[in-house]
Amino acid sequence: MFDQILADMVFPKRLVSLADSVSYGRPRPLRNFDQIYMMSGDMLAQVELMKNHIASKRIVFLGDGDGMSMLFGLLASERIIERPKRMLVLDFDKRIIANIEKFSREKQFKKNGVIIDTHPYNVIDPVPPKFMGDWDFFYINPPYGSRNFGRSTIIWLERCMDLCTNNCSGCLVIPYDEKESWSQEAMLSIQKFLTEKGFVVRDMASYMHYYHLPDNPVLQSSSLVVDRIGNFSSNFTGKKIPPEYVFNLYGSPRPLPHYIEVEGDSLNNGSPDYNWDYGRSDFGNDTYELQS
Repeated sequence: MFDQILADMVFPKRLVSLADSVSYGRPRPLRNFDQIYMMSGDMLAQVELMKNHIASKRIVFLGDGDGMSMLFGLLASERIIERPKRMLVLDFDKRIIANIEKFSREKQFKKNGVIIDTHPYNVIDPVPPKFMGDWDFFYINPPYGSRNFGRSTIIWLERCMDLCTNNCSGCLVIPYDEKESWSQEAMLSIQKFLTEKGFVVRDMASYMHYYHLPDNPVLQSSSLVVDRIGNFSSNFTGKKIPPEYVFNLYGSPRPLPHYIEVEGDSLNNGSPDYNWDYGRSDFGNDTYELQS
């Protein structure tokens, strides 16, 4: 069903202009943290796939570099799609948080009945208690885990289990490509985790959009819609994610900042917080190498 919808999509000029107003104002993507943004046409295709799933739902975005929360909010504000009941964006990049807050004020979301909240949050930390179990739909476009067998995506799913109700649904945007062995291995791990934790895959749209990467220009994404039908708990409720789980979190070992900060108009990304457990200089040594 999804693939046929995609094949038939032609977007009016007005919708493209609205999507451009979101995409043109986003902070500069940082590839070293797997920030690879969708283009406007891909974002509109994603809206078409998601609009019926998110109507009247309480949606949590665990990371939102693409700005899909802003596009959902803008189209709902313009009465083009039915609005979600409420949206929350959690992100460790404070540039993204600031941009969403600014955009929602400028577009008068609140005046038009669109509620969107933001909160700085790093997925390695436990979910703040005030957000736990309160959301009935999650939306994630996580680092895929091309070098850790999908473990990066699984971390995001672990946190979504804490954030959402026991009968929630959600959308995962992931670069599944049958021609890439690492992609198949990661997808196998992700599907195994979903099954073991009580999720079923309702729909999958393959080859959703291109990533336009210089090192892999033909890599494409897929979108999975899943339903939670089993009452299983996350493995890490109330706990930090262990170091061995975040090995190669963003593609290769590196010191991790607690937050990506903004100071004035400049990005303070060059000096990770080495007092934080996961920012130590020896992070990623052979002690944490994962096996397939």
